[in-house]
Formats: sequence, C-alpha cells, structure tokens
Amino acid sequence: MGVIARDADAFGTALRDHHEGRPVQVLMLESDDGSFRVADLQAQDFFAPPDAWPPWERQAVTAAQGSVLDLGAGAGRHSLHLQDLGHAVTVVDASPGAVAVCSARGIRDTRLADLRELRTDERWDTIVLMGGNLGIGGDWEPSRHLLRRLASVTTTGGCLIGDSVDPTSDDPDDLAYEARNRAAGLHRGHVRLRLRYGDLVTPWWNQLNVVPEEVERLVDGTGWTLEARSGDDEGFAVVLRRDP
Repeated sequence: MGVIARDADAFGTALRDHHEGRPVQVLMLESDDGSFRVADLQAQDFFAPPDAWPPWERQAVTAAQGSVLDLGAGAGRHSLHLQDLGHAVTVVDASPGAVAVCSARGIRDTRLADLRELRTDERWDTIVLMGGNLGIGGDWEPSRHLLRRLASVTTTGGCLIGDSVDPTSDDPDDLAYEARNRAAGLHRGHVRLRLRYGDLVTPWWNQLNVVPEEVERLVDGTGWTLEARSGDDEGFAVVLRRDP
C-alpha cells in the first residue's frame, strides 16, 4: 500500500482518536463488489496486549529473533511487545496516523513508507507481517514478488512471521466474488478493499487472503521455507525461515 494522504487516513485517525482519548467511531470495511460491513478489528483491537491475542498469534511471535522489521504495524502492538523483550524494532506503515501512534507509544524507529516498495540497504533478522499482512502484495504473483524482496533484506537463517485469513467459504456472495476474481485472472483469495471512518475514506487497496494449504506453494522459490503454521477459524499464522 502506498503512503496514505492525511485527509484519507481513516485507519490512522481511528487509532489516534483511541490513543488520545477521543470518542471513537466504527471502522467500516467496503469491498469493490459494493458491500459494506463493520470491520472485524476496531481501533481498540490494535492496542490489545499479548495476553488478549489468540494462542496461535502469541506462539508465532515467539519465533522473533534479533532485529525486527514490522511492516504495517498499526498501533504497534507486536512491535511494542518485541521491543520490551529487547529486540531492536523498526516500524514501517503507510498510515501517517499509525506511525504517529507507534512513535507516541514509545517505538523508537518509526517510518512512513510504501509497504510494498521498501527501499533500503538495511538487513533485519525478523520480518513481521501480522494483521493479515501476509497478503499485502495484493495477489498471487505480487505476493511472491514481495516475499523475494523481503528475503533480500533478511539475514540468512532469519524468519518471517505473518498471518492471514482463509478465504474458503460456502456463502453465495463470497463464491460469486471468487468466480469474478477467477474470470479476471485473479487468485480466488484476492480482495479489493477500503476503510471508512466517519467522513474519511482510505484509497482502495488489494489484498490476498491466503489459503493455509497453499502457503508452501506461495513461498516456494521466493527465498523462504515454511517452518510452522497454526491457527483457528478466525485466522492463522506462519513462520517462514530464510533459505541459506
């Protein structure tokens, strides 16, 4: 996702309202098929402490080692936890409000940048792609391209911790959306979304909801090997290991 203009930063504004104690409105998620729904995660959820995370999420984050790059950190709940454990953490987010909140909460290295076009000669030991961000590439091949790029900024033997939501569904509307994707040459887990918060609306972004059983095929040849996968009906996390 490219850097979001401040006057379109629905997500970041919701985070700042919660962090700064103002009344918080409901985040609404809009799909490009015209449907609207209350977003699964609301502003306060991005501040949840580790003991409120699903067990599979807590377990996945324990794989972190050394220096950490958290892409799409939101309010920084994973980054703060890892920084408190002694990791040197770098946060990168496309939302100005999210970056401001992460900085205000004490994360020492915060950067506003395009999540998919990270330009740096730095290297990290751990990459974090939580909050559904395993699929921020937007579709199958773009996600593979992003994984290759992230492998190039990860030390040998380092890891990537990411999560996603299984798109498998028997809902007629979901099946129709999948069929439309296939007809357009897109993966069935592709979605095009934007967030609304009061009068603010983010730009559209593309996301890939990854089928758990397809993770190995997704990462094959990208510089990563699937090391672990766990989850439940709400989502799943993976730990990928950087190939030698």
